[in-house]
This record gives sequence, structure tokens and C-alpha cells, in this order.
Amino acid sequence: MKKNYLLLCLATIAFLGNITAQPDMKETMSIIKSSLVQSKVNMRQYSWIETTKTWIKGELKSTKQNQCYYSVDGKLIKVATGGTVQPAPSGGIKGKIIANKKEDMQEYVTRAMNKINDYLPPDGDKIQRIYESGKVAIQILEPGKKFKLDFPNYMQNGDMLSISVDIAAKKLLALSVATWLDAPSDKVGLNVKYNSLPDGTQYEAGTVLTADAKNLKLEIEESGFRKGNGQ
Repeated sequence: MKKNYLLLCLATIAFLGNITAQPDMKETMSIIKSSLVQSKVNMRQYSWIETTKTWIKGELKSTKQNQCYYSVDGKLIKVATGGTVQPAPSGGIKGKIIANKKEDMQEYVTRAMNKINDYLPPDGDKIQRIYESGKVAIQILEPGKKFKLDFPNYMQNGDMLSISVDIAAKKLLALSVATWLDAPSDKVGLNVKYNSLPDGTQYEAGTVLTADAKNLKLEIEESGFRKGNGQ
């Protein structure tokens, strides 16, 4: 009898512990939405340097650097800087073949980037609707503090938007996207790590885009933040 009672107590404690380990979803959703909205507004005060490295089959093909800032009407402006490095062109027939392949790859990269931009930044109302539908999966990264939320079918069937949040610090930690272009087999992935500026504005410090079909990887780093448009 005592043994059964003890087992019941242990089961109850474990059950309650599991409940307390779960995040307050209303608070968590509020942190995600407010961080995304406020940071998007605050970023308009800044200019920064965006460095993009393109890797194909594990080989670094180019490095592109832009100075970024927002215009008065809220449009993101990107201006190439001296940090852009492209491979030297080849001549003759081989050069034309390489140029055609490069053009095809650039078109693919543009399409992939446009696709990913549909997810960045995530739409607060859309993730709220997915949450209210009861389809959000929760992973505990650190009990009572850090959690990862998976939002399935965010933009299209079969995709997944995942957001990691530190509810103790009220900050976003990371974001990932698993989606596809023309067919589910044409996979495109994105991983973003967030960092914070001194005023609390969160930004995409490191971004990695992968496209398995093309053995393609883009690494994007944002740095050199300062107030104003830098002009």
C-alpha cells in the first residue's frame, strides 16, 4: 500500500514538473510578436554592413558586401561596397559555358532568396493564427527559460517555421525555415541567429541559406551598425 502511494506521489510530482516546464504560451507569443515588430521599426534608425558569401559544392565562389539602410519611405536600400570579390572570368567557349552556368545559378539564388524573404520577418498575425489552431509544437531547450516553437504549414503545405525564444530575457534566440521551391524535393533551408544592439534592437546576426538541389550555401553576416544611413 505504501509502495503504491509512493509511486503515485512520484508520478504526480513528475506530472506537475512537466506542466511547470511548459511556457506560458500567451506570454511567449507576446515576446515573439513584440520582438519582431519593435525590432523591425528600430532597424530603420540604423545603417549596417551585410556580407554574403556564396559556396557551391563546398567551394567559396564569391563574397559580396553591401551597405544597408532604410529610406525615408521605409524601403531597404543596399549599396555595393569595396568588399565585393568575384572570381576572374574565363575566356573562350569554356568561359561562355561557365558564364551560362553562373547566370542560371544567380537566377536560382534570386528565387531562393525571394522565397526565404517571404518568411522574414515572420508575420505576427500568421503565427498567432497557427498557434490558435492548436498546431504549434513546443520543444523545451531549458526548462522554464528557453523554448523552441514549430509552426507547420506557415507559408505552404509541408514547410516549417521554427522560432527559439528566451522567455526569461524576453528575446528571440534563433529562427529556422524548412521549405521548398518548385517541388517538395527542391528543398531550401534557412537558419538565423539573433543578436541584440545596445538599445535592445534584435537583428539577424548570422544567416545561413542552403539549397540541396544545387549544393548551394549562402552565409550572410550583418555587422558595423550605427545610427543614420551612413551617408
